[in-house]
Amino acid sequence: MAPVTLAAANVRIEHDKARNLAKFLEMIDEAATKGVDVLVLPEVGLQGYADFAFGLGDKGTAAQKQYYFRESEPVPGPATEAIRAKAAEHGMYVQLGLAERAGHGNVILNSTALIGPDGVVGVYRKTHNTFEFPYFNAGQSAPVFDLPFAKAASLICYDLAFPELMRVFALQGATLGLMSTAWPMKGHDPADDYHGFAMDLSAQANAFFNQMWLVVSNHCEKGVYTAGVDYWGHSQIVDPYGKVVALLTDEEGLVVHTADLDATTLASRTEGFFGLNLLQDRRPDLYGPIVATDLYAPSDRPAPRASAE
Repeated sequence: MAPVTLAAANVRIEHDKARNLAKFLEMIDEAATKGVDVLVLPEVGLQGYADFAFGLGDKGTAAQKQYYFRESEPVPGPATEAIRAKAAEHGMYVQLGLAERAGHGNVILNSTALIGPDGVVGVYRKTHNTFEFPYFNAGQSAPVFDLPFAKAASLICYDLAFPELMRVFALQGATLGLMSTAWPMKGHDPADDYHGFAMDLSAQANAFFNQMWLVVSNHCEKGVYTAGVDYWGHSQIVDPYGKVVALLTDEEGLVVHTADLDATTLASRTEGFFGLNLLQDRRPDLYGPIVATDLYAPSDRPAPRASAE
């Protein structure tokens, strides 16, 4: 198959939808000069991510909920249409992270919209986001999307910490993961930051274990929100061997890599890791506990105690 050019944006995001969207449109134009076929933008990049320093009932929490109520958008909606028009100029696909409006604004989802020249290809809603209450509701599905050059799957931030999800995508035939994230640092020293290390490790491990491509787009702001959070940046492209083939640390810009996606994926599954295909060699008959739900939903009618003999 013809080479495909992947790209991820390392971006400083604001709580200003118009400015963020304008920056994204400029980045799409820049990506086009590099021949990019698919560009990934950060998590909730359209409106900006939440400040989690406030508790329930705090004025700060109420103000943020009101902000997302006002600024969230349906999919399709105004922002996805603006992205579509720009994508159509360049024959590009773009993954936009946004606060998605549902339930007349009473339900807000942390979503990605995968947008092509003809409109929205599909939507993914972040499934692993318990800690995002009370701002964002959880998604309920793990879809994959057919692009002209790959079967792709979207994921968002904390989803990366659950290898089951990437495996589900791979088992549905996905060979390209598109991750939008707002991954923060633990502290302020990128030379020794455990949270940042965890993102990089998780990205490489997920790509390797599923022998598939992974494109990661992150925020790179510094000293933001109430706690002065630094974002990790490190937007990157990881190949099916688990190798980072393109990376930006904390500067704003694009990460770009061109490859024959199918050929590299096939080589990784037939030559790379001792010539082993990790999807072929699975033992799903042993994995029942992974999907068992009784641990999380104990019976409300405990078994009676056995009578003493």
